[in-house]
Amino acid sequence: MEGEAAAAVLAFIDAFNHEDLEQLGEVLDPDVVLHTARGTKRGMADALAWARRLETGELDQHIELDSLTAEGDRAVALVRKQWWWRDGQLAREDQMAWVFEVRDGRVASWEPFEDRVAALAAAGVRA
Repeated sequence: MEGEAAAAVLAFIDAFNHEDLEQLGEVLDPDVVLHTARGTKRGMADALAWARRLETGELDQHIELDSLTAEGDRAVALVRKQWWWRDGQLAREDQMAWVFEVRDGRVASWEPFEDRVAALAAAGVRA
C-alpha cells in the first residue's frame, strides 16, 4: 500500500503543478474530500472545480516536494508552496505539509497544514 500511496501523491502533485485536470481526475477517488482554504470540497466535481486555477495576475503557483513519507493508507508530503513572477523570479515561498489518505491507489482525502510537525502528528506518520 505504501507504494500505491506514494505513487498517488506524486501524481496528485504533478497534476496540480501542471494544472492537468484530466490527470487529477484519474488520481482522485470519486468520493474524495479536499480540505481547502475555500472550504471542504466533496466529490469529483467539486474537487476539479477547486483545482481550476484562479487568474493570479503576474504570479504562478508551483509545489516543490521536499520529502514524502507513506505508511499504510496515509502519506505526508513536506512541500514548499512557491509563487513565481512571470519573469521567472521567486516572489514567495512557504513551507507546508500536505496530508493524504489513499484508497485503492487513489487520493481519498487531502489536507494542507502550515505546521509540518502538526501534519505528521495528525496523520500518525513518522518522519
